[in-house]
Amino acid sequence: MRPWETYKAVVADIDDTVCPSTRPLSAEMARTIGEVVRGGRRFAFISGSTMAHISAQVTPFLDVPHQLMAASGSHYTSVEYAAGRPVVTEIHRLSFSPAERELILGAIRRLVERRGLRSLTSTEDQIQDRGSQITLSALGRHAPEEAKRAFDPDGSLRLGMIRELVSEIGGGFTVRRGGTSSIDVTPGGMDKAWGIRRFLEHNRLDAADVLFFGDNLGPDGNDAPALRVVDCVAVSGPDHTLALLRDPAAAVAAALPAGSPPPSGSQPGRPGV
Repeated sequence: MRPWETYKAVVADIDDTVCPSTRPLSAEMARTIGEVVRGGRRFAFISGSTMAHISAQVTPFLDVPHQLMAASGSHYTSVEYAAGRPVVTEIHRLSFSPAERELILGAIRRLVERRGLRSLTSTEDQIQDRGSQITLSALGRHAPEEAKRAFDPDGSLRLGMIRELVSEIGGGFTVRRGGTSSIDVTPGGMDKAWGIRRFLEHNRLDAADVLFFGDNLGPDGNDAPALRVVDCVAVSGPDHTLALLRDPAAAVAAALPAGSPPPSGSQPGRPGV
């Protein structure tokens, strides 16, 4: 087991890892992340969601420097504080070409019609264009959590939907399950492993310097790609993450080494994105 002191940075998923799905950081989590940063470590957040969503969940509740990677790292910013106010610097922002966007959105809309998928919120909340990631949230991203959990508990329904999408848009994209009721489409190879590698490059860190926390590390989970790059800690929710950040020795003891297979005990369809 490696000592906590050997890790120079923490990267964490957001929804259902550091805060409840679509909700902001708690005061306790914000204080604890602040302690991690003041202890000399960098802290970054990575999510499949948009920069607008994740910055609203995180930045107003922190007072320490941090980095935000939206859409699996394709929109990347750093946040510093001056006179108590956040100062945001954009590192990069990638997006689909107009032709790619039209192809993907058309295929998703036809899938929604064929499958009779009805949003419990709005059309915009069901099909989300996140720049370099387009997400189908079958019931709407902000639908009740209970409904999202019941939609596809074992992930098999979305696997069929993914096959339909791939047959229409071709193999040049990565199409995978997101949270409990979502499907993410990104450029080929652009996932959380890709985003974490960009974080390493920007911060001039080695993979061994980073510890990742995620609630969806199981097979086909949207956090699972992180295991290809860095050591990872599988968590069951924000309370679990909070306890481990407060007890770094326990976090390190629970870490899966980079290159480990995804833990089979994790649910493939948790509500985080």
